[in-house]
Amino acid sequence: MTPETEQLLRRWYMGQLIVLFGAAFIQLFTFDGGVFFPVGGMQLLIWGLLAWWPAAEEDQAQWWRLRHVNYYVQTVLQFTLLPILLANLVAWLSQLSWLDEQGLIAVGMAYLMVAFVPVAVVVTKPIESVIGRIAVLITAIFSGVVSAQQTFLILPNLQAPSVFEMVSDTGILGALGFVIAVGVLLRGWGLTGPSWRFNRQAQTSLVVGLIVVGTAFSLWNAFSAGGSWTTTFTHWDFQLRSATWKMFLSGLEPGIAEEWLYRFAVLTLLLQAFRHRRYQIDWAVWLSGGLFGMWHITNVFAGQPLSATVEQIIFAATLGWFLASMYLYSGSILLPMVIHAAIDILSMMASGSQTMVKPDVFEWQTIGATVIIFVGITIYFLTGSRRQVIQAHVNQRLSAQ
Repeated sequence: MTPETEQLLRRWYMGQLIVLFGAAFIQLFTFDGGVFFPVGGMQLLIWGLLAWWPAAEEDQAQWWRLRHVNYYVQTVLQFTLLPILLANLVAWLSQLSWLDEQGLIAVGMAYLMVAFVPVAVVVTKPIESVIGRIAVLITAIFSGVVSAQQTFLILPNLQAPSVFEMVSDTGILGALGFVIAVGVLLRGWGLTGPSWRFNRQAQTSLVVGLIVVGTAFSLWNAFSAGGSWTTTFTHWDFQLRSATWKMFLSGLEPGIAEEWLYRFAVLTLLLQAFRHRRYQIDWAVWLSGGLFGMWHITNVFAGQPLSATVEQIIFAATLGWFLASMYLYSGSILLPMVIHAAIDILSMMASGSQTMVKPDVFEWQTIGATVIIFVGITIYFLTGSRRQVIQAHVNQRLSAQ
């Protein structure tokens, strides 16, 4: 990232702060006779000053520790609350101007796809710890950006059309915004973007085999109607109980955002961190998949049964290992994106639900079989000539940074 680009993003960041915090101060002062202004205004002022601090260019070495703590604090606060500040601005403009409220809402939802870019560069880029970078990526940044449009519409005085609410609930716009913000952020950290083209050194037959396995699993996972080993491959139900745009976009969102997070960002950071270790690729693949699995524990808070969540954690970890080896060997991030999206889209449309139900005994058995298959495939690609292809691809990507 050139100094000119960083300076431009810094100015964007400051302008965004001034507009959003200015509108918030005005709303506090005018709402209900300003009764909340003394306390709320003071809190907003403190936050605003701390939010301005990362953009200050003068040398502040004596405050190094406090400043770095503030990077984490501001990352959490701004990636979480920026949509609310923007919603407040839209609500204020809709009351004071001739502009159409629905048009303002549409502009606000679109702007949120890029609004986090200056925040990422000014506030999050200075974080140097690999653990810290991964931690903020999989928590505040992912949840904040992907759910930004949904958070934006949380204010009761914004009356959005139902189609806007549907799109915001799916998180698809947030997923695209996440791709943009994290792509710029990793470039700021000195890391290159993911590869899109297939690796020429990879054997075509093995890449086709990975595609076949991923496709077959997607179909079996969604449409198998058997309740035992004797019927699971012979009884099928191809009915789509909820073939709606909402289900399609809801399944597409993790295929984009989660793959961009775990197979690109987290995996790249781990490969960079372990670049001088003998088992660089092994550490990166197994850790990234493990983090991907553990992240699904949050589904408990969405009302999903604990046993179903444990099953999902195990499945997600093994799927993460499979998709990581698929990406590193094939060389294209599109492949795990498509497979992941297909798994989620088909399963959501077939079941009519976005959450899992309590698993029975046979489902636990199938999870065990899935673990064996996916772990076996991962080990296969992390050994022998396949590993050499992966190592060459990794070395090429890291050397380009």
